[in-house]
Amino acid sequence: MQINDLQGKEAVLLPLFTLQRQNAVELFYTGYFSQQHIVSLGDVIRTWLDKHESSTVTRRKLFSVFIEMGQNIVRYSSDERFLCTGQDELRFGSVCFHMDTAHYYLETANLVGPEASSLLQTNLEVLRTMTQAEIRDAWKQGLRAEAPTTSKGANIGLLTMARDTSAPLEYRIHPLAAGNLSAFHLKATFCHD
Repeated sequence: MQINDLQGKEAVLLPLFTLQRQNAVELFYTGYFSQQHIVSLGDVIRTWLDKHESSTVTRRKLFSVFIEMGQNIVRYSSDERFLCTGQDELRFGSVCFHMDTAHYYLETANLVGPEASSLLQTNLEVLRTMTQAEIRDAWKQGLRAEAPTTSKGANIGLLTMARDTSAPLEYRIHPLAAGNLSAFHLKATFCHD
């Protein structure tokens, strides 16, 4: 299947395409996300890490990035499957937590509109050129700064992820064949300690 031929419902499955057979998938979920789903899935990841990862620092970083990735889906996913029940918003996306012998990986996928797509690409490209010291400084400044009007949070989510990963964040943005949405895929890598 060609990436350009993807339809919206297929696009959120792409994190699985990056998996190799030797990788162990510990958690994969595609469906609706809400704050409650993030907490529940986070409990699964936290429990698994408590059993399998001895480093408290690695567990904290991985869990922190998972929360940020889940919140990005809840806040920014643009999908016709959006649901609103009272004060809860349900947005559609995918998350995958997998590992190989040297690394843990967190991947998410969701649909975004053209404005978000452009902003994500700009921000992620800047992050990929920054040193860890520059990322930490920008993160600290972001904590003190007022969030832009386009942000639904404190606007430090990508900085938090970049600060806590072992390698630069990887991403792909693929325009869908139909409509003006793009599939946005984000991958965070963590070294085993």
